[in-house]
Amino acid sequence: MSWTPPSKFTVFLSFLLFLGGLFIIVEIIFDVFGILPIIGFLGFSYHQSWVIIGLVLFFLSWILFYLGVQLKGL
Repeated sequence: MSWTPPSKFTVFLSFLLFLGGLFIIVEIIFDVFGILPIIGFLGFSYHQSWVIIGLVLFFLSWILFYLGVQLKGL
């Protein structure tokens, strides 16, 4: 199976998703700016909700980049 480089759009979008997830995780752990609004869903606490959102963004960035490599032209 050969390697194909993903398009610039795929790289840019996956990088933005990665940075968004990284920002959320760093913000929750170190409380740098304190700008995340207080949300809670499905009975999760404020911190748990934001960690779930950050991890989902990490996963989406990884899967988008993986698909960009595996599927030609994505």
